Amino acid sequence: NSVAGRSKYNRIFTIQGVNFPDPRSQGSTRPQPHKMVMTSVAGHISGIDFKAPNNKWHACLDSDLFHAPLERTVNPNFIDLKMELEKQAKGAEMLILWLDCDMEGEAIAEEVQEICCTANRRLKPFVFRAKFSTVLPNEIARALNSLGRLDMKLVDAVNARQEIDLRIGAAFTRFQTRRYQNKYGLANVISYGPCQFPTLGFVVERWARIETFIPEQFFTIKFGMKDPDSTNGREINFQWKRNRLFDHICALALYQSTLQARVATVLGTEGRNQNKWRPTPLATVELQKRAAKYHRLPAEVTMDAAEKLYQNGYISYPRTETEIFKPEFDVRGAVEVFRNNPIWGQYARTLLDNNKFQQPRNGRNDDNAHPPITPVKSANPSEIPDVAQRKVYELVTKHFLACCSMDAKGQQTVVSVKMGTEQFTAKGLMVTEYNWLEIYKPYERWSAGQGILPNLVPGTTFEPSSLIFEGGSTAPPNYMSEVELISEMDKHKIGTDATIASHIKTIQEREYVVKRGQHFEPTKLGIALVEGYNSMGYQLNKPHLRAKMERQCNLVASGGLTKGNVVESVLKEMKDCFVKVEEEVGRLDTAFARHFSSVADQAELLQRGFSECKCGRNMDLKELPVQNGNGGRVNGGRSGQKLLCCDACKESFVLPSIGKFEAAEEACPQCNMQAVLQKQGNGYNGNDKKICPNCMNNNTESSVTVFKCPRCPDGLVRLKRPNAFGAYLLSCNSCTGAGKENGFSMWMPKAATKVEVCGEQYTCDCKKGGVTSLARKLKFTWKKGSVPPQMIGEEHLPMCALCDQDLKDFMGVRVP
Repeated sequence: NSVAGRSKYNRIFTIQGVNFPDPRSQGSTRPQPHKMVMTSVAGHISGIDFKAPNNKWHACLDSDLFHAPLERTVNPNFIDLKMELEKQAKGAEMLILWLDCDMEGEAIAEEVQEICCTANRRLKPFVFRAKFSTVLPNEIARALNSLGRLDMKLVDAVNARQEIDLRIGAAFTRFQTRRYQNKYGLANVISYGPCQFPTLGFVVERWARIETFIPEQFFTIKFGMKDPDSTNGREINFQWKRNRLFDHICALALYQSTLQARVATVLGTEGRNQNKWRPTPLATVELQKRAAKYHRLPAEVTMDAAEKLYQNGYISYPRTETEIFKPEFDVRGAVEVFRNNPIWGQYARTLLDNNKFQQPRNGRNDDNAHPPITPVKSANPSEIPDVAQRKVYELVTKHFLACCSMDAKGQQTVVSVKMGTEQFTAKGLMVTEYNWLEIYKPYERWSAGQGILPNLVPGTTFEPSSLIFEGGSTAPPNYMSEVELISEMDKHKIGTDATIASHIKTIQEREYVVKRGQHFEPTKLGIALVEGYNSMGYQLNKPHLRAKMERQCNLVASGGLTKGNVVESVLKEMKDCFVKVEEEVGRLDTAFARHFSSVADQAELLQRGFSECKCGRNMDLKELPVQNGNGGRVNGGRSGQKLLCCDACKESFVLPSIGKFEAAEEACPQCNMQAVLQKQGNGYNGNDKKICPNCMNNNTESSVTVFKCPRCPDGLVRLKRPNAFGAYLLSCNSCTGAGKENGFSMWMPKAATKVEVCGEQYTCDCKKGGVTSLARKLKFTWKKGSVPPQMIGEEHLPMCALCDQDLKDFMGVRVP
């Protein structure tokens, strides 16, 4: 029976008298009755994120994210599920994990184990793992009789991939979005993902081939003869052995030589048997490719449909790389299930009763976790209400029955002739046994071409019925199709068989590509990103970086490497790349400018000559439009976002999203740009505040660590200036910020118009205030007349903010 749990999507099932050997008793094989309470989860219950305040976009430098501390938290949508697991765990004596038997399933199982064992510590020695691939009764019974333990190597591999993806993705996403979203009025976050970017790269590369394609004219000779055995005058077409030439004069000369020969001579007729091989067992990637090719189903739709078919017991687990049936798998028994099927029953009976059944041939891949995707329930497809599920079930069933069939057989005939100096060939095919092609209609067909060719005797001469000199030109490739994209991702190991579909969906949602029919075209945004990074020499769109990381994670799963080694190695390489990208960002700017009009050109003018730019010219106050990935306005709308635009230096500076604005009299002490007053109105109710548009749009925090935070283990104290018109501040990048109490902060004197962090040669080992590391000294520039004479001069520079007596006595600096 079942009852509702705290989570409305995850009911609680109780089964009495489940017989299996008690795994807590070593060596016991005698089945014993157990009361089993079961529930379900919906993917990962928890995930990793940066600890506050670094989970906020403006809390730290983007480069800090490569080493900022992380924490694992429960997904807010699954709080009720977590509480239900804790409740059930408290009354349990044993925990059996029935999660999907792949790496992701192993990681989810570990999350369930952590929640349950935290609620009931006595469970920890009695946590077992069930290994299964279908929900058939005999498979479940086998799993219960062979319970094992979690494979923590698989868990580490998943966690390594999660950490790497989070850190790299967050750093590049924040960097790209802050730099270009407002500048070009883009509607979405400009995200970067270690998998999605190579996926985009495949689409952009194909686009680039099309854009740079130069047609070439070619020439060919078409040769035809009347079939002497035909009563209706059928003409047999021959292919020129040279196929085509790009030299017009040479091709014309060869054509003239054939004309002068007048007759063709038969060189020979060759007949041979030919087979069209049946398909190999079905794995996830091949399922997605065939569903896209035969039914035009997007990969995401295919996987969603397959998952629901699996949950409802129609097919086996759909996320598998295996293309081999193990000897213990009863393939014939799986065909027997369809003996009385109203659609495929006759074909199944033919296989079983007429000695037509063949053991499926092996493919290349085997993940040693799941069998190939097979149908496990006989059903009439018309009884499945969902169209996508119906098509996927039909494809899986037909494919399986085709795997168990004989190869198609045919007789191919090849006729070769010579005319002058040139040779021509014609091919014909007669299909003698369709076999697996019968069940695979209309997906596959074996073209008979010109059918049976006449049996011409070598040495026979004849006049061609047609001899034509024809020209043409080469054509560019098509935009990348979904089948091709899936193939490229699988070939280069971009993502896993289970995540390929989601990566394709992501690049569409981010407006990096658009899908037209069955083909993908990159948007201006996608092209600008790829071109920009390529111009720096960092081909982040190429698959080799991700493929290398996937190989390393697989080594973690097999025990060849540790999680720590892989994470450290990959992040070091990508951080070096990120730092260089920041240094050469002008190349990325150029790529964006080539494809996008600045919003300054499209924004609506509100006030001309509003304030002065740092270059000395006047800036105009404008209002941003909202653009999509191709640079077009979203609904032609206005965003309400104000910005200042300088026509002279072609720069734009976004102002706060709320408030009214006036030009202030003062200039920014840091960059000399005229300040702006933010006043009450338009959603802002605070006091009048002076802001510098330039400093506000650029991160003014120093990237240099002054000293390690004495209050938290991972914090780094850095110099920043929250407001260009306020005082400088030394603060921890980890324990300070919104919602944090007792964080480490030291305000510098307001009399300092400029504070700089000195080089490594200027350090202090005073260890004041509990600081355990060396402290970088600071260089101060003071307002005239604001400090006593003894503080002016090089002998007092640089100064240690922790122990300098003058800072303490005269300027009131205190270590908190």
